[in-house]
Amino acid sequence: MAELSSLSACREQPMSELQGIRLLYVEDETDLRQRIRIMLEMDGLLVTEAENGDQALKLLDGMSPPPDLVLSDIRMPILDGLRLAQQIRNRNAQLPIILCTAFTDAEYLIEAIKLGINGFVNKPVDYELLVREMTRVTQLLLQQRKIAQLEQEAERSFDRLLGASPQMHQIAQQVRRLATASYPLLILGETGSGKSHLARLIHDIGPRASKPFVTVHLGGLPESIAEAELFGHTKGAFSGATSSRQGLFRQANGGTLFLDDIDTGSHAIQSKILHILDTRQVTPLGADQPVPVDLRIITASNQDLTKAVREQRFRQDLYYRIENLSITLPPLRQRTDEIVSLALSFLAQACEDLKRTVPQHDPSFEELLRQRPWPGNLRELKSTMQRVAVMAGDTLTGEGAAQFMEQIPCSPVPHQSCTETPQPLLTLDESEARTIQAALAASNGRKMEAARLLAVDYQRFKRLLLKHGLY
Repeated sequence: MAELSSLSACREQPMSELQGIRLLYVEDETDLRQRIRIMLEMDGLLVTEAENGDQALKLLDGMSPPPDLVLSDIRMPILDGLRLAQQIRNRNAQLPIILCTAFTDAEYLIEAIKLGINGFVNKPVDYELLVREMTRVTQLLLQQRKIAQLEQEAERSFDRLLGASPQMHQIAQQVRRLATASYPLLILGETGSGKSHLARLIHDIGPRASKPFVTVHLGGLPESIAEAELFGHTKGAFSGATSSRQGLFRQANGGTLFLDDIDTGSHAIQSKILHILDTRQVTPLGADQPVPVDLRIITASNQDLTKAVREQRFRQDLYYRIENLSITLPPLRQRTDEIVSLALSFLAQACEDLKRTVPQHDPSFEELLRQRPWPGNLRELKSTMQRVAVMAGDTLTGEGAAQFMEQIPCSPVPHQSCTETPQPLLTLDESEARTIQAALAASNGRKMEAARLLAVDYQRFKRLLLKHGLY
């Protein structure tokens, strides 16, 4: 008992970072060894015990896969901790080792350092300090595992977002190549086609995966605060600036900044973005000196930017800077062969979130999916499958699922109508309200995007929302 202090010091919060770490724990004092093992296992570690160095070597030789970390006492019978560490180094020079010691003999410490011991913990053992030391020593391994996990999740996202058609297979190959670079990237596609998901996917499989991913919807930033939000500001830079602000460009430093709706930025903002792309420096409002930034900028738009350039709504020099690497996501109506597989993937994902079994379905359900126009693209398909996952029973038929889908209005687009069934005439106010509701559904509630779908000025759109009680 004297060898263990603060045993319950960090029981309130599980040690999730070290969860799954394989540990070989060597300690000759049975009571101490068992108590610490229980604590470590409660925190998710996979612990193999040994009561002396000789037993530890035998276990080590038979462990497959090998441990991620060795935690050993120094003073033990048969084979002490230093001799054990020497034997381990002969077998695996890279295996991290932490030694527990109750004494500070300089000769022991010098020899341990020569052996490349990665860390030390004093006895009596403070469990919280032990956790910190183990986390420090395994930091590189934990980072590698996190990156591997992100890559696995990204692979699953590839399947859900890009599908398996020859057309999308070509895009997937293009995406993998684009992910390896740090040059600016432009993603084009209709509303709901998956641009923001693709941007995140490119970040997650690229070299900056472990760094920040910051999303900015330029269309949703009021012009009065856009520059301060994007580029940051110093204290006193303007009225109300009571403290300095880093800004979104600097928040994304080291990682990726995703600028959605790039076409909605003012010319002043476009000019500053171009300057950052050219100089890799950002100057906060009120600052005298620029601040270096290292980040990848991914932009996206659902507009024809060449037309915007011709109409002088978008800077030509910025367009040439961002369109050098670009990718266009096709609308769902051009991916009819994949609608069923994508829908079933979204349905399975929604059922997993709800912790329910995926319902069985018959051919009529698949036919219903193919017949629906899906003008809201992947966003509409995903939200519809989420509704189906909530409302459906154990079996899905076309007739049964139709009632869930009918409650989700189709998106208004010029080339598609929501239904071929003649509808009774509506008043102008009723028609206006329904059109606004459909636009909000298609844009997933994003008011700026809904206004653009309807080709309505945003301020006027807000007045219409208030008029119909939809704000």
